[in-house]
Amino acid sequence: MADWRLEVLGGSRLLGLAEPLELQRRVAAVLAWLALEGPTPKYRLAGMLWPGSGEDTARNNMRQLLRRLRVAIGADLVLGGDVISLSERVATDAVELEGHVFAGRHSEALALSGSLLGTLDFDDCPDFEAWLLRARQQLEGLRRRAASAEVDAREQQGDLAGALHFAERLLVLDPLSEEAYRRLMRLHYLTGDRMAALNVFERCRKMLFEEYDAAPHPDTLALERDVERGQVRPRAVENKPARTLPLSVLRPPVLVGREREWARLEAAWASRQLVLLLAEPGVGKTRLAHDFAASKGRYMVFSARPGDVDVPYSLYVRHIRELFSERPEIPKALEPWLRRELARVMPELAVPGEELPPMRNEGERVRCLEAYSEVFRRCTEGFASFITDDLQFADSASLEVGAHAHARFHAAGSFPITIDCCRRGELGGDALALTKRLEAAGLAMLLHLEPLPSDAVEVLLESLALPGAGSLTREMTRYTGGNPLFITETLKHLMESGSLERGWPERLPPPGRVRQLIQQRLERLSPMALQLAQVAALALMEFNLELAGEVLEVRPLSFSEPVRELEAAQILRGERFTHDLVLEAVRASIPMAMGALLHRRLAQQLERRRAAPAIIAQHWLEGGESRRAVPFLLSAAQVDESHLRRTEAAANYARAASILESAGELEEAARLRSRVPSA
Repeated sequence: MADWRLEVLGGSRLLGLAEPLELQRRVAAVLAWLALEGPTPKYRLAGMLWPGSGEDTARNNMRQLLRRLRVAIGADLVLGGDVISLSERVATDAVELEGHVFAGRHSEALALSGSLLGTLDFDDCPDFEAWLLRARQQLEGLRRRAASAEVDAREQQGDLAGALHFAERLLVLDPLSEEAYRRLMRLHYLTGDRMAALNVFERCRKMLFEEYDAAPHPDTLALERDVERGQVRPRAVENKPARTLPLSVLRPPVLVGREREWARLEAAWASRQLVLLLAEPGVGKTRLAHDFAASKGRYMVFSARPGDVDVPYSLYVRHIRELFSERPEIPKALEPWLRRELARVMPELAVPGEELPPMRNEGERVRCLEAYSEVFRRCTEGFASFITDDLQFADSASLEVGAHAHARFHAAGSFPITIDCCRRGELGGDALALTKRLEAAGLAMLLHLEPLPSDAVEVLLESLALPGAGSLTREMTRYTGGNPLFITETLKHLMESGSLERGWPERLPPPGRVRQLIQQRLERLSPMALQLAQVAALALMEFNLELAGEVLEVRPLSFSEPVRELEAAQILRGERFTHDLVLEAVRASIPMAMGALLHRRLAQQLERRRAAPAIIAQHWLEGGESRRAVPFLLSAAQVDESHLRRTEAAANYARAASILESAGELEEAARLRSRVPSA
């Protein structure tokens, strides 16, 4: 039974003593967070509330804050050690508001007024302020939901005066909603006040002009005419089921507008040319590559990931390991020399006790490339083609293996046809120069993919079989520029907001801003689902649920519901993002200080897991702990040297030396610079 009450709506005070206790700013922040977010690692919250302090100072400040609260009230209301939570003895008005709405007690929810934490300002705590803004918006959204439901319930009951009261309340809560104006117009008319209904229409028209330079929606104009004619009737309220995104929107059933490109792919296939598809993000290069490869027989996909570029052979090793697990007969049949060379990048293949010396000359490096290429060839036997997706993220060492294998086996017809997909303008200079040389020799084709023209957009919309979608061709083409991903993201937004069947909406982010539509989807996620996505966006190729559990300090099994939520929202598919634009939107949603904290936690956990040193170094750098990155930069340089990758080794030595110079360790920095190998 709760014997304390925390009031955080419209202010911040604690009831349970003889007199209400007005809470200090950061105490109120801690209690409000715990009430709404639940159990939280203590020092994650400390980092949010003391962002300018070092980690030790922030931890000490949090300990002192909790001690002062305990002394002031004579009770332990914040429980736990490293992970803290609010005692069940505390009832909180904001939590009650949520409970009332979810239980259908709408009038009780609306009786709880006031903004979360009142007028308290946290501009010196940007991460907490960002959370506070989101939480305030969520509570306001619940109030709007409650007011809307109460309007419907009162109207169904015949209580038009009550419905009118809550419709006025709804308009206060959502002053830019044309639908709220329409509700109020209709109810004024039904209660016998025709002039009041027309006055509401004029207020609506003025608001739309001033805020959006727009005219009223056709539904609003039709209602105004009905009011003038006296034809408005009470409406039955429908119980609308939750909207589910159809499969046609998640993946359009047909490939449209690519006839010219398909014909060029056919020509390249007939000539056994390597194909490089270049396009802006979202234009559909991956879909075209998959559909074409599938039409030719069995194919495999090597997908590069953000972060691969920092770790030599990461793309190659990840997919060879996957292929070995699917075809265990291949690693079992490896000759000793192949196994020994492959053990340089896959230590699990090494003979126990055997130490591999670093490469000493170019001949040994070529022998290593021969081994990696031969293993690659064996793994691709029986496949007609393979796709390398997101080539812009690939590490140069893996690309070198692919180029060597192509040169070694392609002419003999013993190697699948290669289709590479890359963002336009983002392919590294060496790889692009190589591809252009192959093109000049007639061995490769560069294919630039453009957005869909208007007629193809029309075909795409019609193919989706969505009511109302086919009539939006002109607006959709103008808004999205014919980018297929932008089209499907816009359709998802229109369906989730319930506006698809009503025509083109009066409000959308500026044209081409698909990231804003994705951001709105992120804002509808639960806090745990959003945090899980944010860890995935920073962990990149190292991400898995066990690592996320360690970073967020929760049990991985508790992620089952957040994972389902992320997959339903088309954010993640398995442990990967559905598109790199979604990844970028998630990364952009992470406040700076919170991002630095997560990077430090990732660095600590990846150290324990013995991850690639270049990855650990990058997390320490992103986490603001550059000095702690130095040993890992040196380890990464040594790995590069062992593979005779002198350019990469020189870059890592130089980065480490620069950090030491900034830290005043000039002698050690000079020693490192003297070790920088000539590229």
